[in-house]
Amino acid sequence: MNALRSLLFPDWELESLLGNVDPNREDDFSLVVASIQTGQLDEAEEWLSKEIERYPWVLLAAADVKIKMNELAEAGRLLRAVTLIATEARVRLWAWHNLRQLGKFPSPDLARQVLGVIIEVPYAESSDILAAYADGTARYINHQGGMIVWDRLDEDVTPRVLTAVREAVIFGEPEDDHPDDPIPADQARLAVLTPAGIHTWQGVPTDAPNMGKSFAAMGELLRAMVRTALDQRRADAETDDEELPEE
Repeated sequence: MNALRSLLFPDWELESLLGNVDPNREDDFSLVVASIQTGQLDEAEEWLSKEIERYPWVLLAAADVKIKMNELAEAGRLLRAVTLIATEARVRLWAWHNLRQLGKFPSPDLARQVLGVIIEVPYAESSDILAAYADGTARYINHQGGMIVWDRLDEDVTPRVLTAVREAVIFGEPEDDHPDDPIPADQARLAVLTPAGIHTWQGVPTDAPNMGKSFAAMGELLRAMVRTALDQRRADAETDDEELPEE
């Protein structure tokens, strides 16, 4: 009874708290706690890292089920949890989009939080697209379909990603959907992504001096991403050459 009573209170150190988990149960979490208790920290850390990355997606799936079951209040609660715990900016943006479909909107301050910025520049019949996100990740898709996926920390690229997000200028009213219509050859399209929706600007960049810093920051980011990707490709090629068997 004393042990059960004490669990009602918050003054527990993590080691003692986890010590109350039965390591002999057959579920995955009990097994990882057993690893912690026996000092197998690398094994425990690997499992927990994977679970932490997956958990927001579990909540998204659960919210989808609740929407299909017409349990909209519970779906909203699950989606709001995603916006609080997800480290990936795009996941938070997806959760906010679906929250707004349920009639739940962010506070005025939160509504203006920039979680990402995307620029589209037309090229022939296609376009180059660069996206930067507040978690330090980025994506570049060129008009030929080539792609650079940036998901790691780098002393050159990562600060430029964050600068591009910081320099983004919020303009106009947010919309739920992004435009898909073609962009005229002399124009560009800039989308600023917030919990309130997508703020889209389109026009001739030189006609919008207030966005100069944003365009410049995205240009610097693109150059750094391409430069780093080429350097990595050369390094990988040299490594492959070194591993070739001698004749």
